[in-house]
Amino acid sequence: MKRHLPTVLMVLGLVATLLMLRPLATGALPALETVRASGPQGAVLFSLVYSVATLLLLPTTPFTVVAGVLYGPWGGAALLMLLSLGVDLVAFYLARLGRGPFARLKERFPGLARLDEALGKGGFLAVCLLRLSPLAPYGALNYALGLTRVSPAAFLAGTAVGSLPATMLFLLLGHGAAGVVAGGGGSLGLWATVVLTVLSAVGLAAWARKRLASAPALEGTVRA
Repeated sequence: MKRHLPTVLMVLGLVATLLMLRPLATGALPALETVRASGPQGAVLFSLVYSVATLLLLPTTPFTVVAGVLYGPWGGAALLMLLSLGVDLVAFYLARLGRGPFARLKERFPGLARLDEALGKGGFLAVCLLRLSPLAPYGALNYALGLTRVSPAAFLAGTAVGSLPATMLFLLLGHGAAGVVAGGGGSLGLWATVVLTVLSAVGLAAWARKRLASAPALEGTVRA
């Protein structure tokens, strides 16, 4: 339980922050409403800004929250999953261009070579676990994993599954914050879904960690 306490505290802190920043959000909602009212053009603008931010390693969590405000949890999830997977794959392949220098680094640092081998063998589960970690920078992982033996298929699948809980969490928080600003406070069902999302992330992380730890070739590489 202690292992997941930071994640739980982070979520509680985010909820409290959203409630305390209600005056600021009240001023931002009219601008966001303009983006939403512009229809496809607004979605294209949002997609461009999100893509550039991801490739430049800027924080994308605020954009996920904004997507929850603009398009709701389900519309936002559909948009972000398609958008982020495409942008993530671009960054992944851009990093592939630097595999030559990375190979020379592995020759100098055996520990780096062992890590690369472990990630390659871990594949989907390794990527999934990294995406679930709140300490792993999302954008930087795209480039870092592109340098390794992880296959594009494992990268995409692990990213899709591992990033979904956090994506849904921030979409729900954005959607809930919009309800709070509007005076509704958010429905009980919405906040129950937030709790279930957090529990799902914890359960998925535990499952992936157990599967990786049980693989003989990866034994000792997933201690946390």
